[in-house]
Amino acid sequence: MIALVNPVSSGAQLTEALLEEGAEFLHVYTEDRAPAAPSGGAAVKTVVHTGLDTTAGRLRAMGVTTVLAGSEFGVTLADELAEALGVPHHRHELRAARRDKYWMARALADAGVPHAGTEAVRSEDELRTVLDRWGTFPVVVKPFNSAGSDGCHICADAGQAIDAFRANSGRRNLMGEVNDGVLVQQFLEGPQYIVNTVSMAGRHLLAEIYAERIDREQGAPVLRHIVSRRTLDEAEAELVAYVMRCLDALGVREGAAHTEVILTADGPRLVEVNSRLMGPYLSADAYHVAYGYSSPHLLAESLLRPEEFANRFDLPYGPGRSLAKVYLRAHRAGTVRALDGLRRVRRLPGFHSVARIPAVGEPVRDGQLTTGGCGVAFFVHEDAELLQHSLDVLHEIEDAGELYRIEDERAAPPAAESGS
Repeated sequence: MIALVNPVSSGAQLTEALLEEGAEFLHVYTEDRAPAAPSGGAAVKTVVHTGLDTTAGRLRAMGVTTVLAGSEFGVTLADELAEALGVPHHRHELRAARRDKYWMARALADAGVPHAGTEAVRSEDELRTVLDRWGTFPVVVKPFNSAGSDGCHICADAGQAIDAFRANSGRRNLMGEVNDGVLVQQFLEGPQYIVNTVSMAGRHLLAEIYAERIDREQGAPVLRHIVSRRTLDEAEAELVAYVMRCLDALGVREGAAHTEVILTADGPRLVEVNSRLMGPYLSADAYHVAYGYSSPHLLAESLLRPEEFANRFDLPYGPGRSLAKVYLRAHRAGTVRALDGLRRVRRLPGFHSVARIPAVGEPVRDGQLTTGGCGVAFFVHEDAELLQHSLDVLHEIEDAGELYRIEDERAAPPAAESGS
C-alpha cells in the first residue's frame, strides 16, 4: 500500500497514474489541505492527518509500505511518516535540508559540493552585515520556503535588498508559512536548467532535462517556458552529474526530485532541490509523445515494477521529440472577458494542448508567479528550431496583450447569484 501525502498540484497526476495501474494507494491530507484536495473518487481512501503517532498508527494498520510526498506541501510530513513507519525513504537526518534553502546550502557545503554563497537573515541589521561582507551585487532575496518565484527579488544594491526584506518579512508565503526572515544569496549568472529525476534505493535516474527561459521584470525572475534537451553537450552532462551529487548530499533516496541549476562560468551551481514531482501540472499525454513516459508514470513504475524500472539505468538518455511547457501570462491584472488569443496559439506548429486556462469572468491578480494560474501550454515537435519559433510567436501574443482579453475588475459586471 502506497501513501501519497498532500497530493495536490502535480500529485493529482501521480494519483491518475496509480489509478491507471490499478495500484493500492491512499491519500494523506493535512487538515489545512483536506478541504481543497482534488477528489480521486471512491476508489481512493483518504486519511486526514491529526498527529504523527495517530496517523502513523492508522497507516501501519492499513498496510502502508511506501510514503511519498504528493506535493511541496507534503515533503516534510512524508519524511516524518516514513521514519515513524520504518519504511524506505530519504535520509531522515537531512529532512530540514530538503525544505529549507539555507540548510540545503549547508548540506552541500558539508558534502564538499560547490554552491552559491547563502545566508539566512532575520533583521535588517543582519542583512546589512552580510551585504557589507560580500561587497558585490546583484544579490537574490527570497523566503526560506516558498514556490513559484513567490517573494523572489533580484537586487542591484543594498536599498533594493532592504526593500525586498521588508516586503517578505512577516508575510505569509505560498506555502502558508509566515516568513520570519529571508534568504540572501549570491546572484548566479548563466543559463538555468531543470533536471527531473526518479530515485530508487539511492540510485538516481535522469528523467528529463530542460533549459529555461527566465525574464526579469520589476526585479523579479519570471519563468516563461522550459524546453527539453534531447542530447547533452559536455557542459550539460557535467550539470547532470552535479545534480546527482546534490541529491546524494541531501539524502534523496526514493521517489521523484525536481532540481533547478544554473550553469555558471565556474560550473553548475544549485538553485534548489525539490523532493517531489515538478509542478504545477503535468500533461501525461504530451510527455508520453516526447519521452515515451511521464514522470508520474515513471515514478509509478519504480514503485510497482522495480525490476523493469531498474533496467532504465542501463539505457542512454535521449527523448525522440522536444517538449516545451509554457507558463502562460495575462498581460495585466483584471477580469478575464475572453480567451480569443487561444485560437492563434492552437495553430502554431507543435501545439499539443493547454490546461488550467482561467475561466471567463475569473480574476487574474498576479501574472508573474510560475504556479500556472494563468494556464499552461504544451508543445511537442521533432524540430527543435521550429518549436522555438512557435514559442517566440506565443510570447509575442502574450506581451502584446492579445492572449486574453482583460478588463479592470471594477468594470466587470457582478456575478449572478447561483440557485440553491
